Amino acid sequence: MTTDKEDNTPTTATPASLPPAAPSSKLGYWPWLIALVGVGLAVFFFMRSRDGEAASAETDKPQRDVPYLDGQYIRYSQAFAERNKLAMAAAKSGALSPTVHVTGTVDFDPDRVAAIGARIAGRVRSVFKLEGDQVKPGDVLAEIESAELGAAQAALISARAHAAAALANERREKELAHAKISSSRDAELAAATAASARAELLAAEGRVRAMGGQPNGEAGVLQLQSPIAGRVVARNLSRGQFVEPTLTAFKVADLSRVFVELAVFERDVPNIRMGDAVEFHGPGTGRTQVSGRVAYVGDEIDLQTKTASVRVIVEQPAVPLRPGQSVMAKIRTSAKADSVLLLPRDAVTSVDGKPTVFVTHGELAVEPRAIQLGRQDGHNVEVVSGLEEGEQIVVSGVFALKSEIFR
Repeated sequence: MTTDKEDNTPTTATPASLPPAAPSSKLGYWPWLIALVGVGLAVFFFMRSRDGEAASAETDKPQRDVPYLDGQYIRYSQAFAERNKLAMAAAKSGALSPTVHVTGTVDFDPDRVAAIGARIAGRVRSVFKLEGDQVKPGDVLAEIESAELGAAQAALISARAHAAAALANERREKELAHAKISSSRDAELAAATAASARAELLAAEGRVRAMGGQPNGEAGVLQLQSPIAGRVVARNLSRGQFVEPTLTAFKVADLSRVFVELAVFERDVPNIRMGDAVEFHGPGTGRTQVSGRVAYVGDEIDLQTKTASVRVIVEQPAVPLRPGQSVMAKIRTSAKADSVLLLPRDAVTSVDGKPTVFVTHGELAVEPRAIQLGRQDGHNVEVVSGLEEGEQIVVSGVFALKSEIFR
């Protein structure tokens, strides 16, 4: 420390090489903090701007014009109604001659089918007809060798010989008795013997026929013949096969006419009459409708299925129905028409498995309502309950309403 002579105030010398004093630590962090706050505010306003643009774009996007549920009603716009051609009509009463829709199975006409089999055991010697072959009455389908038939035919030959000898002896005894050479008793005994021989012959011939053989046919050979004209539809034997009397060797059928057995629910049976027209379609028939007439209406209701059998006779069309084939049938009943509440079939749809119609409420709202259906014809259905006469319902555009709400 030094003392200036001109100024008595003491001073402290500071070397020039020393650095300036560092600023206070409290002031040093403020710039960084302010910078961070600025960056955060910039990011915040940037994101807010993007969200605003997205919301604006979403608002500007056109909304789908579809119906929507409003409590128990379905509401829609006028544009939707015009686009899908919605049309309304009032439910009203009318006459209904019901058309019954059922399924059925094609079967042989029992008067035009024959099951042919061997009546005795034997071995197949020859087969002459196969599936699909056309046959006439008396045509030989196959030959079977049978020892049993051979024995019966041998007994027949013996019976013929005995009968011939007895007949000759009867004639001779009659002549001798007439000439008074022998007694009348001898002639009577000869006549009795001849009658017994003829009876044995008839029995032997009947035994051969019962076995399916021919009295004058080849010994031990059974010929299987067709009793009707038709087509061989089944063959169940081959050459060399041993067959039993229980075997159905061939089935021959005349398919120019078939039966269709329909299972009709008991509620529809009273409406069906003999002679009612029936239309069929099924796999293989294409658009060709096969027609027939009701020939029989069952007198008994099946306890399990609650159906009755209805038989329809069908004269075969160009595209034939085949026995065993399933078909859809439409019976146009001739029952007296009743006045009932009717709806067009297109006005009824199914929602949750229940028949449903759309009843109008105001100009642009409908109420889906479940109803109970009864009989139907080709165009209309009977409403049993759930709807009153005069109520307005949707009759056109029903599918568009249902598909948008009940997916």
